[in-house]
Amino acid sequence: MKRSILILFAILLHLGGLCQQSEPLKIGDCFRIASKASPLQRQKTISGEALSYKLMNLNTNWFPMVGLNAQASYNSETVDFSDITKNTPVTIPSLPLDQYKIWADINQQLYDGGTVKAQKAIEKASYEAGIQQVETDLLNLKQQVNQAYFSLMVAKKSYAILQVTLDELKERKIVVQAGVDNGVVLPENLLALEAEELRLLQNLTELKLLQGQLFMTLSILMDTALIENTVIAEPVEPGGFNDPVIRPEYLLFEKQKEVYQANQKLVSAADLPKLFAFSQAAYGRPGYNIMSSNFHTFYSVGLGMKWNFLNYGDSRRQIKIFDIQKDMVDIKRETFDDQLNVQLETENTNIEKYTELLQQDEQILNLRKAITAASLSKLTNGVITSTDYLRDLNAELLARLQYENHKILKLQAAYNYLLLQGKL
Repeated sequence: MKRSILILFAILLHLGGLCQQSEPLKIGDCFRIASKASPLQRQKTISGEALSYKLMNLNTNWFPMVGLNAQASYNSETVDFSDITKNTPVTIPSLPLDQYKIWADINQQLYDGGTVKAQKAIEKASYEAGIQQVETDLLNLKQQVNQAYFSLMVAKKSYAILQVTLDELKERKIVVQAGVDNGVVLPENLLALEAEELRLLQNLTELKLLQGQLFMTLSILMDTALIENTVIAEPVEPGGFNDPVIRPEYLLFEKQKEVYQANQKLVSAADLPKLFAFSQAAYGRPGYNIMSSNFHTFYSVGLGMKWNFLNYGDSRRQIKIFDIQKDMVDIKRETFDDQLNVQLETENTNIEKYTELLQQDEQILNLRKAITAASLSKLTNGVITSTDYLRDLNAELLARLQYENHKILKLQAAYNYLLLQGKL
């Protein structure tokens, strides 16, 4: 009983695997899997961790700075009051020649002019710019996936059409063979059909190898092992072409400008005065009371200010440099807009072109089918040679391939358009 249950369970698992393998591969799944599996995702995680450490390091600027020091010295001479007091009853002890001191310096930042705040803004804007750069790279990855997916669709569709043509040719060989046997058709016409059959087999071999290469390309981009008999789902024709563009490069340009703005604030903060509190706690001899030769504790506390108010115009020029760099970002954005508009117009033209071509392709294909059917009848009756028939057959094959390829190229142009808009 247990063995029967195990066998049934194994069969169900096997059938489940077959169902998973037969699940059509959709282009949206390819985009999602490729983006999720990309090493660029780890870069986003690592960048976030690095930002946390950088912000924590900047926060420590507000922590007290504590330094521990020690010193021992021996002097060849010291202050001696004997000459002053030799004619008086007063005796003033001399300082010892050996002196010792251990002390701690403590400094606390009270006001930094906004330096730490500006540094944090720089780090955050740099991080966000890096994230948008990753999103840009991921969009480029999707474009590669898109190209490989539709190239694979073309290869598979061409393979299927050639296979159907080959099957039809084999059937027509039987008809021609009957004509040869009855003396109606010359034998060399049958040889020409056999040669054409071999040529089609060659083309099928090339397309099979091309499919394997494209499957491998998709596997690498998606970091997923794809089998060559995976079913490729034909995408539905998308819409939403008139929606606004949401490319990640736009946010990247904005974050780059924020980095320069934060740097300007940092330069301005450097020109402001800095306030701090300080203290020193010590043990040794002599202390602040130089008349005491005993070891004892002593300390001092106070407030301080630092202000480098004279920088000879360096800050003003540095701020101007950052203004120029922001202008350069605007120029990059304008250039990007021009290039993007050219690409969008190209893909829009392709969509319109293939829409019109498909209407003509359908008419051409119907005519070619009729011509080929008439040629086959003439061939079987010995009116024309196989060369004439094969010319018409290849013209029909070309028309069929062109019709199917134009359908796929129209879909690819539509998806290229949406990718350029940043919507996929």
